[in-house]
Amino acid sequence: MGSNLNAAPRVFELGGTFRSLTNDRAVPEIIRKAQIKYLQIGVGSEISCIINPEKCWVANTRTIFTHLVVKHADNISRANEELRLYRDADASSEMTYQLWSHIHAELSVALTRIAESGREKARRAKVVPRPIVYLWADAIASYLYDEYHV
Repeated sequence: MGSNLNAAPRVFELGGTFRSLTNDRAVPEIIRKAQIKYLQIGVGSEISCIINPEKCWVANTRTIFTHLVVKHADNISRANEELRLYRDADASSEMTYQLWSHIHAELSVALTRIAESGREKARRAKVVPRPIVYLWADAIASYLYDEYHV
């Protein structure tokens, strides 16, 4: 933790920033500016979604895979290939951070669509879905990812 001084209070402060967030697409820039070593978009966006689930979504391997499945019209092979390219990039490079920032912005459309589809299936099964769209979408994305990767 020597190179990450005061990490705990800085993460707590980051949570406060996410709590008052009105521009959900600002999440990657907020995470970058916080300069907390080892806290990148994946974990940072999970924090933002937990703190402000009505506005913020998770940009991790599972949600990106789900986005790519939607993008490639349910072609799992193509989604897996593109996901591999994202994951094989140099995690420490600024270029990779920009790539993940870009895909973070694209996720809201697919995640909203996935959540709505999930809500419809839940209603048909007589299950009352919660109204928090992005947490619901994250749960569905986790399930979908596990279906093809476990």
